[in-house]
Parts: sequence; structure tokens; C-alpha cells
Amino acid sequence: MIFDITKTVVVNDFETLVNGEVDYIDSKTYEIERRRMDVPINHSDGCGIILPRVNNKNFMIRLPWVKGLVSPFAFDEFCSRHGASGDIVDIYGKEYNIFKDEIEIIFTKSQFKMWKYYDSWQDYIDKYIKHDCQSGRCNEDKDFIRNARLNYQMLQTLPDMTDEELKTITEKTRTDILNIAADRKTMLKVFGAAEYNQNKTYLQRALEIYPEMLADNYCKEILKMIKKKLVKTARAAKFEVDGKYTFIVPDLYAFCENLFLGHENPSGLLKDNEVHCRLFPESKELDCLRSPHLYREHAVRRNVIDDKKKKWFVSRGLYTSCHDLISKMLQFDVDGDTSLVCADKTIIEAAKRNMSGIVPLYYEMGSAKPVIVDKEKLYEGLVFAFANCNIGAVSNDITKIWNGGNIDLDVIKLLCMENNFVIDAAKTLTKLERPEDKKDYISQHTKKKLPYFFIYAKDKEKHQVEKINNSVVNRLSQEMPEHLWYGDKKEIREYIPNKRMTFNKKIFGDFEYKMLTTEPDIEIDEKVIEVYLKLQMDNKFNINIEDVEHSNIAYIYQENRTKLLDVCDDSYKLSDMLVKYLYEVKNSKQKEALWFAFGDIMLENLQRNLDKKYGGDYILCEGCAERITKTNNRQKYCRQCWEKREQELKRNWKQKRDKTKKVEV
Repeated sequence: MIFDITKTVVVNDFETLVNGEVDYIDSKTYEIERRRMDVPINHSDGCGIILPRVNNKNFMIRLPWVKGLVSPFAFDEFCSRHGASGDIVDIYGKEYNIFKDEIEIIFTKSQFKMWKYYDSWQDYIDKYIKHDCQSGRCNEDKDFIRNARLNYQMLQTLPDMTDEELKTITEKTRTDILNIAADRKTMLKVFGAAEYNQNKTYLQRALEIYPEMLADNYCKEILKMIKKKLVKTARAAKFEVDGKYTFIVPDLYAFCENLFLGHENPSGLLKDNEVHCRLFPESKELDCLRSPHLYREHAVRRNVIDDKKKKWFVSRGLYTSCHDLISKMLQFDVDGDTSLVCADKTIIEAAKRNMSGIVPLYYEMGSAKPVIVDKEKLYEGLVFAFANCNIGAVSNDITKIWNGGNIDLDVIKLLCMENNFVIDAAKTLTKLERPEDKKDYISQHTKKKLPYFFIYAKDKEKHQVEKINNSVVNRLSQEMPEHLWYGDKKEIREYIPNKRMTFNKKIFGDFEYKMLTTEPDIEIDEKVIEVYLKLQMDNKFNINIEDVEHSNIAYIYQENRTKLLDVCDDSYKLSDMLVKYLYEVKNSKQKEALWFAFGDIMLENLQRNLDKKYGGDYILCEGCAERITKTNNRQKYCRQCWEKREQELKRNWKQKRDKTKKVEV
């Protein structure tokens, strides 16, 4: 159990009216009107709070009929500091005291989906215990969050980006592509053998401690596949940026002001246009993004980090203000929705430029009436969803407009509204009908084929897409004709290069396959090889190296191991025979079946053999790739390579100094 159910309570949601300017769309007439109005917002929609001493990370939770995000906040200390009694009333009218009742988690009404069908929260707790129910923690803040990748929807809404700006924001991915055959750190990073990957496969864990394995044909083949995928996805605007995905969290201080102090319109800790995200302590501004990103939805906000906010906002989430219409701009609730929080200054400046005069869209959504769920209603719901929930069609129409050269924002606004109705259609059973006078107006902007970059984004053929133009995403492709270039120089346009891979052998070190074995000189049983090759042919898959251990493919490979044990009942001998055959006899480029069936044994052998051969802590010298004993955490080179590097640095410094002196003279 991740918490004690008897120490929980469910309270009403924290809702206020937020005054601001919106583009109000009438969902019946499709008329758009800019208004200043009070917009009702449920700030705690799907979010509850937990004492940090119980759990100090955001996590998503699932109980019978209860779901959403639970975020850490010291509501007991809040009450003590503000002289509050800690008395609260739950959604059924029962009074609680967080101190006397030892409350550790406060759920909100929006999280309890079937609250109407219970007499009280105690009734729910009694049934939960009686039927031995369980709770699940689905997601939790990660200790290490890798840089995120942008997507074409987020880039296409910045159509006036210059060539220099595009070159700047694609620099990280361009460097990875160019270094993937020449730099060991880059190889390990793209391989997933790096700190960001918290669920490494055996191969990735082996590469971490024995990067010499990169010299093997199998690893080189995977690197070629990775590079090909990097180029393809980057030309569809999926490239690394200075940004991270994290949970969106409301201003929990304001929530507690409302709950414990009775403030109907609490101040909270965040003002309008402010956020707090400790992932970027040095960034004064952040571009807060979320998918689907269809209209202009770059929420550039001030990132306010001070001692008070750091004390109360203890997680790594993106905390948003209860005075801000940001939830309407990004169309999020806080039941576990995440935002790509971007600190890239180039993207932020482009977003500020393109968001000038843009306000959130606002329209009233439909809702389904409560009905008894029987076979007929289930069937009706499935038929309705199948006929009316084609989300991709609407978003693709919006993409056509953004990349077509004639960008009509009003059409995009209407399509964005339609898309959100389509997203909710399966649960609301509500379908929009376009007014007659709007049908031609909208369709004349969506008649075109898909944009050219869908060749990379969606594997489309050239006959299925429009000819290439100079839209911001299309400009990432090297097929752009010269007369469409924004810049004059070809090198400026080479955002995503695709040069031939030539591996730098000096960086690999001395790879010995025998380090993966228990008995390196074992005799190979031909029957084992015969069975293995047959199994490999039967189970030939396109491997996703980052996630295969948690997929059905891993199960299949473990089944292969079981079948091989019918031939030889010793897993260690089986592993050694296959290693010797694939690494020495065949020097094979295909070893995925081996690694996913016997990776645990190979990793165990490798760790033992490395300790036996080298002892202690060791690293590969970044100069000559020789193994050396590690003497401190900052060490990267052996003594000889360090001395050479020092001489080179001194030589460069002297040349720079002499050049400066000549300029001064």
C-alpha cells in the first residue's frame, strides 16, 4: 500500500472566476468575439495533496473510482503557520480535523468519479477495506529528467523564424548526428547508456561499464539505425531542446488559503503570468507548451523562484497561478497532464514575437447526461466514438493551414474548437455541426494535401504531400530548392545533415568479447546453434532498444532461452557458446536475440571479469581510450594524454595572447 486509506479525506475543488481577455467562440454560430470576461476555472481539477513526509514527489494515483495527480504540500505546517485550526468539511458535509484525524492525503471531488453513489467517504473506505482493494502509483517525478524534444506542431506556430534561429535551436541534434561516429559520449547517449535512462536494458548497462563494446559490429549497426532515425525525426521537427516534460501543478498555497482560511479569491504565491519551476533555476522566462498544440499556444511566463516558493513548492513540477488563464490557453487540467517547459532563449523570443496580440480561446463544451451503463449504451457509445472521434483528421487540416502559406488564424481557431470537441466526443457524446455559411470558408483552407515534411513525420509518399515550400518545418529538409532559401549561404541551411558515418576507431578502446563469458574457451555444441538460428528467424523484430525490456518482445526472448535449455540445461554454458559463436565465429551484426535472452548472464560475467582484470574504479581515457585507474571524479585522461592536452592548451593560449598583442599595437 502506498498510503493509509483511513488517513484520507475528499474535499470540494478549488474554483474561482479568472478575469481576462479571450476569443469567445459560439459553438453553434461559429462567430468569434474578443471579450474581457470572467472565466470559471477549476484550479484543482484532478489534483489532490499529500504531506511531503509521506511522499515528496508528484505522482499519479489510481483507486477504484478515484484517479488523478497527488502533489506534495505541507498543509499541516500551513495551518500551524497561519493559526488555522485544521478543520475542514468533506464533500458529504462531514467535519474533519487534519491533526486529530491524522490526515495525510486530501483528495478533491473531481478525483472521486463516483462520489454520488456512496453515502459518505467512510462508506467508501469501509468497502475499500472489506473488498481488499488496492491502489496504484502510475507515474512519479523522475530523479533525472532528460532534455525533451520539440515536435512539428510546436514549431509550425512560429512561422517567421529566421534561418539563424533555426540553426541555433537545432544545434544539439545536429551535433549528435555529426558526432555519432566520432564521439564516445554521444554514442553512449543516443544508445540510451546514460543517466537519463532509468530503465536500461542489459546491453545498455553493459555499455555503461564497458564502452569498448561500441567497437562491435552489432553496436555499430544499431548506431547506424539510430542516426538514420535521428535525421528523419529531426527533419520532422522532433529535435532536442533545452526543455523538460514535467507535471503541471496548481498553486497549492492558494488552494490551502481557500480550504483552511476560507478565502474565496486567495492571493496564492504566484501572480498572473508567473510560474514556478525549479528545473530551471537560472531561467527568468519559460515557454510552457503542451500537446496537442494546434493554435498559437506558447505560454511564455516569468519563472519566479525565491525562498518562499522553494519552501512550499517542493516538487519539480510546473506550478501555475490561479490568476492566470494559462489552463485555457494550453487546454490542461491537473490530473497528471504534463507540459514541455522550454528554457531555450531563441524559442522564447520567437514565441513572444508570435504571441503578440494572441489571447486564449474560450468556448463552452458539452457534457453527457448520466445513464445506466448497459450493453445497449456501451454499443451506442462505441458506434458514436468510431464515427465521430477521428482526431487526426482535424489536426492535420490545421497543419495544412500553418504550412500552406495562407495562414488564416480565424479558421485555425474554429478547427481547434472542433478538434477539442472531437477529443471529448467519446465521453460527452456531443458532435458539432458546422453552420452552412462556414463550411466553404473552412474547407477552402483545407483542400490541399498534407505538407511536404509529412514524408518524415508520417512516412507519407511524395504523391501524398504538397510540393515543398519554405514553411518553417519544411525548411529543415535538405530537399529545399535554392530559390526558396531564406538565407544566401548553403551552410546556414544545413540544419539537419546526413553525412556518411565513418567510425573513429581510436575512441573505442580494446574490445575483448571474452569479457562476456564464464568459460571463454568453451566448445560449441552445433545443436545449440541450430536451435538458436531457427528461433532467431522465427522471431525477427524491429527492436526499440530503449523500451524492449518492458515489452512483449522481452517475453518472447525469454521463451527462446527456455527452449534452448531443452538442448543444454546450463544457462551459463548456453550463453558462453552463443557469445563465442556470434562474436568470434560469425562476427555477427545481429545479436539482439542473444542480449535479450542471456543479457543478465553476460552482464554478470562482464562485471566480474572487469573487476578481476582491472580492479577498483576505472575509466577509459578520453584521449587514447586506454583503461586507467580512476583517482578522482573529475579525471578524464591518462597522465600522457593529460600532459599532451596541457601543452596544447598552453600553445593555444600563447597564440591567442600574441594575436591580442598585435591587435593592441
